[in-house]
Amino acid sequence: MFRAMTGDANQAARGDISALAVWGVCAALYVLFMWFAFTDPSVLSGELGLLENTQVLFLLVSLVLAVALVVRKNEKWLRWWLVAICLGVFYLLTEETSWGQHYFGWEMHGLFEIFNDQGENNIHNSSSWFDQKPRAVLLFGMILGTIVHPLLKRFRGRGLFDNPWWLAPTLVCLGPVVFSQIGAIPERIDDLNLFSFSAQAFTGGYRSSEMEEVFMYLFFVVYLLSLGRRLRAAPAA
Repeated sequence: MFRAMTGDANQAARGDISALAVWGVCAALYVLFMWFAFTDPSVLSGELGLLENTQVLFLLVSLVLAVALVVRKNEKWLRWWLVAICLGVFYLLTEETSWGQHYFGWEMHGLFEIFNDQGENNIHNSSSWFDQKPRAVLLFGMILGTIVHPLLKRFRGRGLFDNPWWLAPTLVCLGPVVFSQIGAIPERIDDLNLFSFSAQAFTGGYRSSEMEEVFMYLFFVVYLLSLGRRLRAAPAA
């Protein structure tokens, strides 16, 4: 597996992006976040903190990449898949920014008054069905696509999502999945209630679920970059 993740020459020959570069970006981000966690955790926290702004940046980049692929590709089911990604990323982006409220200070209004009791223009705070459960489904799909599928394909010759070939992510997407779970470790420890202290407080008090989301959204960027590169290489292959 290690050779598959870091074999840049082989990936270039297949038309994929560099797994080594992806792991490097993930590691650099994690080191940066942890440095602030232990030196100045206030930089990380809050709706306009580094974690939230990085999430928004990755979602914006993902939306641009997805829309660009929709415009360029004519294959029917591929285009519908990309449209679904666009809609999902757009939902995440609008919810993370509360439709711009975090940046422009708008008052809560309209239908959001029915769903939200925290004064924000979003619905994900109203129910776990709009927040935790969709995130669990996304994480489950990421694990299936980046761990289970490649391992099955390697050892039995076929994976979970072989048809169509462009559906499943490749091993280059594994880095964000791994670092999302590394980032979530403090919260996982707190959820077990094994200690009298808070692991999240020990690491600066930031919500580790926010770091988890940063890398989950980075997954979209990596997946779309990888998909675009492989789609360009497909005719030559």
